[in-house]
Amino acid sequence: MRDPNAVIYLVPGVGMLSFAKDKSTARIAAEFYVNAINVMRGAASVSRYVGLKEQEAFNIEYWLLEEAKLQRMPKPKTLAGRVALVTGGAGGIGQAIAARLMSEGACVVLADIDAQSLDAAVADFGKRFGKDAVAGVHVDVTSEPAVEAAFREAVLAYGGVDIVVANAGIASAAPFEDTSLELWNRNFAILATGYFLSARAGYRIMKDQGLGGAIVFIASKNALAASPGASAYCSAKAAEVHLARCLALEGAPHGIRANTVNPDAVLRGSKIWQGEWRAQRAASNKVSETELEEVYRQRSLLKLSVYPEDIAEAVYYFASDLSAKSTGNILNVDAGNAVSFTR
Repeated sequence: MRDPNAVIYLVPGVGMLSFAKDKSTARIAAEFYVNAINVMRGAASVSRYVGLKEQEAFNIEYWLLEEAKLQRMPKPKTLAGRVALVTGGAGGIGQAIAARLMSEGACVVLADIDAQSLDAAVADFGKRFGKDAVAGVHVDVTSEPAVEAAFREAVLAYGGVDIVVANAGIASAAPFEDTSLELWNRNFAILATGYFLSARAGYRIMKDQGLGGAIVFIASKNALAASPGASAYCSAKAAEVHLARCLALEGAPHGIRANTVNPDAVLRGSKIWQGEWRAQRAASNKVSETELEEVYRQRSLLKLSVYPEDIAEAVYYFASDLSAKSTGNILNVDAGNAVSFTR
């Protein structure tokens, strides 16, 4: 016997529910059953509908050619059946993370404040991975009602949430004495409060589901190693790391893991590096903006640039069963930086 669960459920007074290993299969089953309903209705209008005998239905389901076809089906991908929500999902790192998770079979909800970029990303992923694999939700991560609504939409779209990647972010630079309260509060609103609200909403859903889950924070090298002229940013990033550790402690009894990825100088495709942050960092290093990537490359121990795909690979590790025995940990993806070695 294969899967003993029914695919179509008819609930009197409620309607029809379709249940399958992924949204695509469930949607197709629902479309077929709606057609079956029309056949039954048509039959009943002229006579009565009679279904197949149980043995005949069995013979169709288990005939040799069907069995042979199923034996040749590829094995499920590592994240098949799991649902991820990625904040900042329309940015360079966010899209790389989403693509990596979808490539392993996950359904991904992209959450972003930039509606135009969000729509474009969802359309692109729909073409690459199929429309059932991706959804988008417009959200300001500093707003508690907006974050709660985003997670409700994710549950409505896919039935639950198994992976939360807190990635939405900004960057700012200013000498400490020139750091305004507004700048300080903006960093903490997005980088600390935004991570808190996103993680809490996902944590509550995971706890109710009773299936465990993975929460991954995208922090920064600056969470461990302070940089001059960026006190608000560095402090908020440090808060993310410690929040993840607190989540690891409380989530462990429920199988909910929390880990942190610390990138450094991911310039390619990053919205952060398209703004004044790039100019500020170039000025701080006394180089032109075009020379900045080379400065970071040479600063690293491995003399390599860090790309969004590198961050995505680390996220996949923490989101998958590869890291089933890892929680409360930090993975630096910075091409080697001695000052940010974990202690």
